[in-house]
Amino acid sequence: MWRRLCRQATMAKLDPLLEEALVAVVAIGALTAVIALLYWLSTGLSPWPLLVLAEIAAFGTGIAVLLATSPRRHR
Repeated sequence: MWRRLCRQATMAKLDPLLEEALVAVVAIGALTAVIALLYWLSTGLSPWPLLVLAEIAAFGTGIAVLLATSPRRHR
């Protein structure tokens, strides 16, 4: 029964807009982590007070831009 449920979950198709939103969230999240890590490694200062808060504020805008500019896929 467990195998059948796993197989059905992996075979289920997601809505193309939801797929693009998930990809955008992962891309912006990875970019945020890389920028914070590079800032911390290059300056030795914690990126928390200013950089991370600014990135959190820009997170939604980044996702909206990626979703607006991504190519449209049809089922």
